[in-house]
Amino acid sequence: MSYHIYTTDGIILKRTPFGEANILVHVLTEDLGLIMASARSARLYVSKLRPALQEYAHVSISCIKGKGGWKITNVVSKGSFYFGYPEYTHRVMSQITFVLMQMIQGETPHKEIFEIVKNGLDFLKNIPEKYVSDFETLIVLRILKELGYVVSDNTTEKFLRSDWDENLLKEIKEDRVLIVAIINKALKESHL
Repeated sequence: MSYHIYTTDGIILKRTPFGEANILVHVLTEDLGLIMASARSARLYVSKLRPALQEYAHVSISCIKGKGGWKITNVVSKGSFYFGYPEYTHRVMSQITFVLMQMIQGETPHKEIFEIVKNGLDFLKNIPEKYVSDFETLIVLRILKELGYVVSDNTTEKFLRSDWDENLLKEIKEDRVLIVAIINKALKESHL
């Protein structure tokens, strides 16, 4: 039986070893949504998949859907959102991963969320440490809006536009208490 090979851009959110040398990865993909895929023998030193299957890596990933789930056939690194980033950004990346894995259910494509996360993490590399928590608030607000948990109104509209800039982080700092209340309400109403 032949399988269709799906190739798409993705961001590796979580990597878990299993078995002798296998890896299970959670990947936010552009075309397939959030998937969990396995890579056989990917922890072996000679594995061609090993270097690209790192957490917070931006990759082009090829996989097939089998009876037991997704299996990775090829992966090409397009960069890293971890290495070369200031250490103070690493906690925010893990918080974003936690929110994505809690809030996205099933393998529904979310191109908008993929773009928000990819562009946001590109922007994160160059922001000063004092704006990191404001960035986290902004990206979570945008993710929740795309999932339908936050509505665009007079309070949130200016923060939901697509460009990322430092002025937006300064604005969110001023309205932080209100925005965090909106986020907390959305998280509570999601029952997840």
